Amino acid sequence: MSEQGLPSSKEELADFMDRLSFSDEPTDDAPPRLPVNEDIMVTTSMRLPLGLHSRLKTLADERRVGVSTLLREWAEAAVAEIDDEDQMISLAEAKRALSRVHPIHRAS
Repeated sequence: MSEQGLPSSKEELADFMDRLSFSDEPTDDAPPRLPVNEDIMVTTSMRLPLGLHSRLKTLADERRVGVSTLLREWAEAAVAEIDDEDQMISLAEAKRALSRVHPIHRAS
């Protein structure tokens, strides 16, 4: 066996495998099941130019969230728009539409 107690030969591996037991019953040391509406978070990496990362960091700081949270929110919004679940529009489009709305003049 190796220093970590792992098999280091075919014979040790066969002996190690023979001692394993499997069961469909949950054990006390099993991780808890995820709630139905909760998802597993996956770590991924991106290569960004320094200037873009700095700008993202500034935007995230202004919103008091991390860069990861900001990018995740934007990615969720983009995917929702593509999936047509929500008809999301950009802030610029919303401002442009609102600027065309005339105020209501009420009669006194």
